[in-house]
Amino acid sequence: MNARTMYSRVAIEAELDSLAEARQVTGVVLRALRDRLMPEEAEQASAQLPTELKALWRAAPEAPHRPLRMHRRDFYERVKTEAGLASVRTAERATDAVFAALKEQISGGECDDILAQLPKDLKQVWVHA
Repeated sequence: MNARTMYSRVAIEAELDSLAEARQVTGVVLRALRDRLMPEEAEQASAQLPTELKALWRAAPEAPHRPLRMHRRDFYERVKTEAGLASVRTAERATDAVFAALKEQISGGECDDILAQLPKDLKQVWVHA
């Protein structure tokens, strides 16, 4: 799946208004996930992404102390705030859409490695996506 296809999917599934908004939200979700993972795991995941998505993954500075302790509610709030979304519900839909599309981009083994590093409530989101 190329980046544009991913943005289209995110826009539809998260009920966003444009591909530009979907691109922004995708970047926020990817970086929040990156910051929740151990640095080595984050690097392994990003290595499997197409160039444009890899750039989004790395677009902002990493959190100084990784992994950041974020549970589901914290994750959604970060996505809502950083992406400028109107509601937590939209952040939930966006996270689900990005996670589902990301799981299609990376290997099954890498998906399992990410799952192993998430707290229980975020594991549920990852598995559901």
